[in-house]
Amino acid sequence: MAASQNLRRLRSIREAEENQRRTQMESSLAKLRFLQNALEDNFGRERRARALIASSIRSGEQVDRIAALQEITAAERLMTVLPARIAAVETDVALIRQEFLAKRIERRQVESLLEAARAREVVEANRKSQSALDEWHLSERTPKRKFVRSNASEV
Repeated sequence: MAASQNLRRLRSIREAEENQRRTQMESSLAKLRFLQNALEDNFGRERRARALIASSIRSGEQVDRIAALQEITAAERLMTVLPARIAAVETDVALIRQEFLAKRIERRQVESLLEAARAREVVEANRKSQSALDEWHLSERTPKRKFVRSNASEV
């Protein structure tokens, strides 16, 4: 009983640790998706800036051309930063995923031990119950001797 109580406590600790790792992993995955979306948006930003340069050349607008060149410069700067950040976050996600899976395995191992302890308790309870029934049955089968006085000894 005490062993199964300790195992239940350990299981709840393992569940909490697993949930914590799951939350960390989900957070890291959200960060990774955000960076990947930012990279895709940056590609679109650069395409729009190049289109603005082309239209400013046709229209002769210097302000549009300067703004487009600034946008291209900013997009190129982000193109050098974002892939490195994405790679770092992917590494973090892989590490956190491994930690999460390790905690899941630990929780499942404790659950297996807890199930085995419960099975042992059930077997022990059945054995005790059967033993009590056997003793009761034996006590009922044995003839009860009544003390009867015989008349012959009195004469």
